[in-house]
Amino acid sequence: MIGIGVDIGGTFVKLYVMNDHGEIFRQEKIDTEFSKGASGFIAQIGDFINAIKAEFADQRVAVAVGAPGDVDPHTGVLRYNPNLKFTNVKDWPLADQLEKYTSIRPYVANDATLAAWGVYETDLKRQGTNVLIVTLGTGVGGGLILNKELYQGSNGTAGEIGHTKIDDPQTGPLCGCGAHGCLEAFVGTIGIKRRALQSAQDHPQSILAKILQGQDSFKVAQVAQAAEQGCPEALAIWKDIGHYLGIGIANAVLLLDLDTVVLTGGVSGAAPYFMPALKHVLESQQIQTPFKKLKLCISKNPNMGGVGAAMYGIYRAQQELRK
Repeated sequence: MIGIGVDIGGTFVKLYVMNDHGEIFRQEKIDTEFSKGASGFIAQIGDFINAIKAEFADQRVAVAVGAPGDVDPHTGVLRYNPNLKFTNVKDWPLADQLEKYTSIRPYVANDATLAAWGVYETDLKRQGTNVLIVTLGTGVGGGLILNKELYQGSNGTAGEIGHTKIDDPQTGPLCGCGAHGCLEAFVGTIGIKRRALQSAQDHPQSILAKILQGQDSFKVAQVAQAAEQGCPEALAIWKDIGHYLGIGIANAVLLLDLDTVVLTGGVSGAAPYFMPALKHVLESQQIQTPFKKLKLCISKNPNMGGVGAAMYGIYRAQQELRK
């Protein structure tokens, strides 16, 4: 069986072709072209899928699509995402349109949810019963494996740890979703950028300020670079990030009694600088039972969206064949 994973981003679409042994045959990255509209975008992805169908005509081909934003996994409708400008923002019937173009009904889910499945399959080898995977990037997403099955909740929105509130919803920092006090506003790239630029302004002679000076664009790696050089201001930022991330994870563990938490995404590469503060929060919880055996780890692959989608497509198709 062949699985095609489609990971839709606001800038790029990543496409992976895998078999049911976990081998990657092909991977491509194409620009997310808004100028051609939704139909042009579907054609772009559909042409790729149809070419794979023709190449592997003797095998069943399964497709799964990870889309950012609010996704209905039952209908394949992208209910809301402000970053995909050609969708008229609301209620885009992604699965229906792609099926019409390719004659394959795709499984559609939130991109972080499918990235979580990829981590569960590849990093954990399905070891772990109740698992939270947190994707740390521009946004902060999450996916849940409960009782060894991908859990998407009643409406397909389970795992949105980035939009749980860890500060006052009236006065806390503004999140990209439009709310205040979200975890994402503290530990997502935008929150880290806000802290870094303020630090550079307050401490213009710091290593961090000198690294940021004259740069055309901000990158989280710049804050990690400053921390590596022993910059106190950068280290303080990472300590705060670990603290707030620890609060968010502790809340999830207390609620769900998880056995494993995995961090992935670009920001997770700075784990050596924020992990001590994160662990301190977990070790400081008054109710310690759910934390004593908690496994906390970093994914080996920070970009699991397309791989997870391809693997989940195969998994779901195999389930259907067994019925």
